[in-house]
Amino acid sequence: METYNFDNIRSFNDSEVKPTLQKLIKDPEFIYLLNKIYTPIEISKINEDIKTINSIEIFQKEYALKYAEKIISRSVNSITSSGIENLDPNKSYLFMSNHRDIILDSAFLNEILYKNGFKTTEIAIGSNLLVFPWIKDLVRLNRSFIVRRDLAGKEMLTGSQKLSAYIRKKIINDNRSVWIAQKEGRTKDGNDKTQVGLLKMFNFSGSGNLSDDFKELNIIPVSISYEYEPCDSAKAEEIHLTNVNGKYIKAPGQDMMSMARGLEDKKGKVHFSFGKIDDNIFDELNNIPRLNDKFTKLANTIDKAIYSGFKLHKNNYIAFDLINSENPKFEGKYTKAEQEEFVNFTKNQISSLEGDKVALTDIFYKIYSNPVKNKFQY
Repeated sequence: METYNFDNIRSFNDSEVKPTLQKLIKDPEFIYLLNKIYTPIEISKINEDIKTINSIEIFQKEYALKYAEKIISRSVNSITSSGIENLDPNKSYLFMSNHRDIILDSAFLNEILYKNGFKTTEIAIGSNLLVFPWIKDLVRLNRSFIVRRDLAGKEMLTGSQKLSAYIRKKIINDNRSVWIAQKEGRTKDGNDKTQVGLLKMFNFSGSGNLSDDFKELNIIPVSISYEYEPCDSAKAEEIHLTNVNGKYIKAPGQDMMSMARGLEDKKGKVHFSFGKIDDNIFDELNNIPRLNDKFTKLANTIDKAIYSGFKLHKNNYIAFDLINSENPKFEGKYTKAEQEEFVNFTKNQISSLEGDKVALTDIFYKIYSNPVKNKFQY
């Protein structure tokens, strides 16, 4: 594996914790954020605690994980998991999941891992989200590494090769698991799909034997199921405007607004399902002549695992039957009252959106119903 300098993308080391925290606590924008989250007494205690925090592990335990617990207590009815009992806390994995919320997907994953005796993961985060210096510092304190979105041409290739090497190093050499979304950007329409280019990126740092190179990454497909889709109305509006105008241009600061809204909105029941990929699948790749077909086969395998692990909620079944009203299939999964409640919820969510309400309603229902379609197509 080629040697790279990872300093501009890596997460922070323990030696960088104290100086970074001291810098953060003097940043006016970061102080403003603290005032939104904590009381003056709590902030005073934070200022004192910072003097004793000297490792990433302590920072995560005392702040990142506790804040995740605060979000859960405030906006989540329950958070459950399945399949984690099949994993070994002493091993490292590449957790590939569907992506529904900018912050919470990885935050909740780490909360579940930590509560079950696993180490927290390294977290992939796009550079487009690091709009302020304090955000970049804060996420790197929380074991995040940076996926550069500002590269093109030869620089993009070089950056992808370095990113691939970093991920492989973390998993194989450092015995630290990594979380990365199965595609760039959140799923907007409920159709989770693995990006073939992402798999090609992983392969850049391999030895040349594609089957063995993917086996050693220990890929674990993770299905994240929210009862209430994070930022559902905003996603519906984006899809609608794209359909009408042929494209969608984000407003300045929109990603920040999505991050904040994802933290605040109710999420209901949340479930994480940890799947697996049989080693035989990787061996079968050797029998496929064309390289692109190998990656397509692997992407489809990951998709199938994520779809099958998705925990469907009543909202999903109701939305599916509302779209297929002439031939409903899941009426036994919910009551008429629950269906009416979801219809009213939909009306409320899209009431402030501009555009054709019929089209917006259809898009909104599909956000919730597409996981049903995908789960049962296999």
